[in-house]
Amino acid sequence: MSKSIKPTSGTIKYRLKDGNSKKETSIILDYSFGRNNRIKFATGYKVLPKNWDKTYQRIRAVSTIRNREKVNSDLLNFSSEFVDAVSKLDDLEKQNKNVLKSLLFKIVRKNENNDSIITTFFEYADDYIEKRENQAKNIDAVKLSPITIRSYKQTVNRLKEFNSRVNYNLDFDNINMNFYYTFIKYLEDNNYSVNTIGKHIKNLVTILNRATEDGINTNLKYKHSEFKMVSEETVSIYLTEADIDALYKTDLSKTKDWELARDIFLIGYYTGQRVSDYNGITKDQIKTFNGKEVFEFKQQKTSKRVYVPIHRRVKKIMEQRYNGFPPRKLNNPDINEYIKEAGRKAEINEQVTIQKTVGGKKTSETVPKYKLIVSHTARRSFCTNAYLSKMPTIDIMSISGHSTEREFYKYIKVTPQERAVKIADSAFFKN
Repeated sequence: MSKSIKPTSGTIKYRLKDGNSKKETSIILDYSFGRNNRIKFATGYKVLPKNWDKTYQRIRAVSTIRNREKVNSDLLNFSSEFVDAVSKLDDLEKQNKNVLKSLLFKIVRKNENNDSIITTFFEYADDYIEKRENQAKNIDAVKLSPITIRSYKQTVNRLKEFNSRVNYNLDFDNINMNFYYTFIKYLEDNNYSVNTIGKHIKNLVTILNRATEDGINTNLKYKHSEFKMVSEETVSIYLTEADIDALYKTDLSKTKDWELARDIFLIGYYTGQRVSDYNGITKDQIKTFNGKEVFEFKQQKTSKRVYVPIHRRVKKIMEQRYNGFPPRKLNNPDINEYIKEAGRKAEINEQVTIQKTVGGKKTSETVPKYKLIVSHTARRSFCTNAYLSKMPTIDIMSISGHSTEREFYKYIKVTPQERAVKIADSAFFKN
């Protein structure tokens, strides 16, 4: 006997996302209506397949599942509320996937405070970004960086421009390979680089994945193997020990902004941290263990707590120019601008060739090295120089926060020749 619920316009069933899983899997509300029309919507609940009653579409009476009654009650309420909501629609609305998905979204997600019904891709994308932005402001929530949120906004803005200029009528149902190639060509025609295009594809897929999980999107053509992020290797420089020495010794006392940026950058280099951690260090982060002064960091990106010895040059910078304190925080765009000027003054002029694809065309340009210095160069330079100095990789990673050696080796900038020299100094080749 079927236990599914049959409203006048369709059939509701509950099923598991993966009935063969050894782990908990999502409970999916499956609504079939009309001719070959179907909506799948994640209820937000998970269960082990062995604890799921397929016939009755409920969690079995298992004593170890404390919230079983609540989950089963919610599933019943979802069905009841949805049937009631569908009965109030007109015949055209009952066949409209977007209207039906929005009803489920409001019922299952308990979105009573939002009276507007989310039906389109752009409505969902704007709502997604707004929620992530509010989440980032909540000190108790997992933080998304302002840079990540800005990146999402840029992607949605590019999509809106594309939609307007190409007159594509973009929505969930027509995001497919034709859209993918048309969107990429549009970006190329507007002189975007390969990596910028790849960033927008990556952000779009993130939003589509979440919309699919929320049951708003049922079109999975974006999961095609060719619907992928495009990229090309970029030139990421590191400063050699000689470059760092020149930067440290350069007199910038007449240009205080450059001097401040240089000092912050050098602290980033001698601590191996990300700019979000090394820019704005406070006195409270200075700790003493066994007579050794260290900086204590709780890395913003990973939440890892790391301790880094305070280098003598960092101590000298703080004592000579900042009354023993770390320098004040400086906006990251200003660091990126001023550190280039400091690098120019320090005569970091090695010529570097940059090759990249812009607007679908490969370009090549040779520039002095100082023009490529940014705040992140400090961390990459630390990791690379520490490796070349034969500091054990595990010790470098304990400072930088890299989780795996594979990730670390991809990150550092060491030529095959430099690696060969380092290997030549190992005990194996010396004995």
